[in-house]
Amino acid sequence: MNQIAGRLRIGEKLVLGFGAVALIFLAVIWHDQRNLRAVLEQHRDLHALAAMRQEAAFAIERHLIALRDAEARFLAAREPAQAERVRREGAALLDWGARLAATDAPAGAAAARIRAALSDYLARFGEVEAGWRRRGLDHDSGLQGDFRASAHALEARLGQWVPALERELLQLRRREKDYLLRGEAGYAVMVERIAETLAQGLAAADLERGARSSLEQLLGDYLRDFRALLEQDRRIAVLREQMDQAAAAVTPLVETALAEARARLDETVRGIDAASAERARRSLYLALIATLVGTLLALVFTARLVRPVREMAGLLDRLTYENPHQRIPTRPGARDEIDAMACSLNALADHRATFAHWWRNAMAEAVALRDLQLAATPESEDTTRARLRRTIRERARRLRTVRARCMQQLERIRTLARAPVAASRAERRRERATLRHASESLATLLQLLDEPLPDPVHNEAERTTNGDERAS
Repeated sequence: MNQIAGRLRIGEKLVLGFGAVALIFLAVIWHDQRNLRAVLEQHRDLHALAAMRQEAAFAIERHLIALRDAEARFLAAREPAQAERVRREGAALLDWGARLAATDAPAGAAAARIRAALSDYLARFGEVEAGWRRRGLDHDSGLQGDFRASAHALEARLGQWVPALERELLQLRRREKDYLLRGEAGYAVMVERIAETLAQGLAAADLERGARSSLEQLLGDYLRDFRALLEQDRRIAVLREQMDQAAAAVTPLVETALAEARARLDETVRGIDAASAERARRSLYLALIATLVGTLLALVFTARLVRPVREMAGLLDRLTYENPHQRIPTRPGARDEIDAMACSLNALADHRATFAHWWRNAMAEAVALRDLQLAATPESEDTTRARLRRTIRERARRLRTVRARCMQQLERIRTLARAPVAASRAERRRERATLRHASESLATLLQLLDEPLPDPVHNEAERTTNGDERAS
């Protein structure tokens, strides 16, 4: 990581740092947008599901009302078109029940119950319709037509052969019509009683055997058809009761389906609200974590940039008043501008230390030479000569250090000379800067070699000559 950071410039580091922080916040924004899309998708699905449930439930209720209306019209007027309408509305109800079952499992269970009750109702209505068709949808069809034909035949023959019984016949037809109009069982009892009276009148009438037998046969046919009609009415009444029970079972199921749909809708809305609140909390926590991580990254990048600057400032402050030995750590091959400044500052400190040591050594050597020339006794002369030797050895050691540094700079120049030509302009510019710094550092170090080393023998001869001159 440090090697990678060392190969980056300050601008690149800043871009990477701010880019990392931006990526963190972009990730937070992306997470929020994904949560928002999920919530919107849930609400869209909820709306579609609720709309489908409500539409199916209300359509079932609407078709059920239309079905009961067609049923009532059929029972009132016995119109075949109304019976067909009942079957059509029933088919529509079954279709909407299938649509309701397709929404979800609970709705499917409710739709299955509705369809079962509706199928039972339609079967009962079919039986009622068949009963009415057998009874006769009008006066001339079914049992009602047969009964009317028997009544007309009896009325014609009886009026022709036994006019005295026309009064009983009129009462019979009146009670018959009352029954057909109102459907009350009391009128049927009256018809039976009047028919019995009429039969007794026929038995007492002065008629030929064939005429009496024919009238009795017509009266018997009349009663047979009337009783068949009465029995069919009883059967139709039972079927209607069963049909009404089946229809009454459908309505509560539809209302229950509507209530369940509303309850599931409310429950789903509460679930989505709870999930949305949980997502909002997670998003808030994620935003806080992202803010903390971004702040930490900013602090880390800032510290990595500020720390070497602070060290350079401290080194410059110490260079102003002293000759420090500390140097700023650098990385070889780094492209960082701060690292380049640290290298230059270290080179400045090294040159300053080299010249300072060289100057102090030269001053010590000059003082030793002066003291050697002014030595008055052999003991002081020996002491001074020993000090001069130490300064010469120190100067030789410094020269070896300078030579090593010169060789180091020469090696840098050779390395750059052997390296292939860089492809990028930035690399070529950095190589030229390195070559220039190495050559200038080499020239600065070579200036120290211009001054020759002092010769102790020559200095001794010169000191003896000067002593003799002073003695003479």
